[in-house]
Amino acid sequence: MTAAATPVVMLAGAVTAAVVIPLLIAVQQRARLGQHVYEDAPATHSAKQGTPTAGGVAFLAAALAGFALTGAKPQSLPLLILTLAAGLIGLTDDMLIMRARRALGLRARAKFTLVALVAAAYVAWVYMTGVAGVQQTWFGTTFVLPLWAWALLAVLAIVGAANAVNLTDGLDGLAAGATVPALIALQLTARYQAGTAVQGIGDAVLGSLLVFLWFNRHPAKIFMGDTGSLALGALLAGLAIQAGALLLLPLFGIVFVAEALSVIVQVVSFKTTGRRVLRMSPLHHHFELSGWRETVVTAAFIMAAVVIAAATWVTWWSTTVRAARLS
Repeated sequence: MTAAATPVVMLAGAVTAAVVIPLLIAVQQRARLGQHVYEDAPATHSAKQGTPTAGGVAFLAAALAGFALTGAKPQSLPLLILTLAAGLIGLTDDMLIMRARRALGLRARAKFTLVALVAAAYVAWVYMTGVAGVQQTWFGTTFVLPLWAWALLAVLAIVGAANAVNLTDGLDGLAAGATVPALIALQLTARYQAGTAVQGIGDAVLGSLLVFLWFNRHPAKIFMGDTGSLALGALLAGLAIQAGALLLLPLFGIVFVAEALSVIVQVVSFKTTGRRVLRMSPLHHHFELSGWRETVVTAAFIMAAVVIAAATWVTWWSTTVRAARLS
């Protein structure tokens, strides 16, 4: 796939989402299905009850479209399967919640055990086929990790990213908006590190995300659900693995890292001291309960995601790609 093909694939992903999302909304509204808000969520979130969910189906459809347009390649097939498998686990959870008509789907342990099994199979696949390896890029240098360390880090990256995007998906537009700069940065990194073979899926999903954001902006007409959050997290981690950029992933996805860490800190603090560090976790709820409007929290988090992802990528490109060309 050439660079010129990127806009075409993005457009295909956008068109796919523009068709799928209104259908998802219409079907769920007709069947009176939708999101069920957790009882311990901020009181302002009660208005979100019944909003159509599982909008991540559009991302899965877009990934398939991107794969079809750019052709089956050894590099892109594992990434497609990883994204679809994670998304289908999330879809199962979303369907159970809609069917039960309450916020009770797959148990968290079961859900992320399934994601871990998918991650382990994917990591074994890409290593044995030579699609990904133990060499990792950093700012101006590379590291060769021991195989066991790379495999463990890769599996943890997939499970961690899926969980982190899932935790971030609590405000209208937040998870999708924070994914866009991370995905762009990884796509650009993959162009230099892994060639263009893996980019078709990412380009198509990026196009679908931009359309999804139109429907997911406040007040959201649809949520991505676990279908979307698990698929996006797996896709981001998969791109990082195949681009040899696992060490850059936390910086490209800094908002997701902050959200996940806020939950860990809150739980550890409460269990060890009986006190909560934050008003509520994840972090976006803390700011909401501190008096910030939902739209302000979302805008601030996305702005931070854009600035840090851009600064990280420019620094990496300058110290790695540009430096190599000048040497």
